[in-house]
Formats: sequence, C-alpha cells, structure tokens
Amino acid sequence: MSTWPKLADVRSWLRMAPDPTEDAIIDTARVAAISYGIRRTGGIWSVDSADVDDLAVLACTMHAGRLYRRRDSMDGTLGFGDMGVVRVGRGDPEIEGLYAQVGPGLVVG
Repeated sequence: MSTWPKLADVRSWLRMAPDPTEDAIIDTARVAAISYGIRRTGGIWSVDSADVDDLAVLACTMHAGRLYRRRDSMDGTLGFGDMGVVRVGRGDPEIEGLYAQVGPGLVVG
C-alpha cells in the first residue's frame, strides 16, 4: 500500500528530468488522474489516503503519463514521420484492467 503518485513518480515513469514548464503540465495530468482514480475505484481512497493499493497507484501513474503524452495528439492522432499517422484511443485497457482489480467501478457525481 502506498499514496497516490507524486510528481516525481510520474516524471520517473515518463523518463523525464525535472523541468519547471513540463513539471506543471505533468502535475496537472497527475491531479486529473488521481481524481479519476478516486472515482474509478468507487471512492475507496481519498486524495490524502496513505493506504492506496499498489495496482491503483500504478494505474494512476500510467494514466497521468498517458494524459501528459496525449497533449501531443489533440485530435487523437500521432504522426510518425514516414510511417504515417496512428490513432490514439480514448482509453487504455491496461489502466482500466488495473483499476478493475481494486475497485467496484466508476462513480459518477
């Protein structure tokens, strides 16, 4: 058990060095991912919880990284030079699978 990911955790997941400009963007993605994680797990944990399941922490870290990288694909596509364009899906089945193992499902409201 752990806490929700910190900025340094997400930055490490992204393999990025500290950078004030990028850190602000990463932290925005991290906060959004934590908010989603809390709702996705049915409110089992709060923002300040110190006993968040490791699978939820991993899912949240991956989700924050995905949100950060998603800013490069505002229209849902990424260009790969000579290889063309690839569509980026809205969700990530791995992230959802991790959350599904620890929580009852998305709570709307």
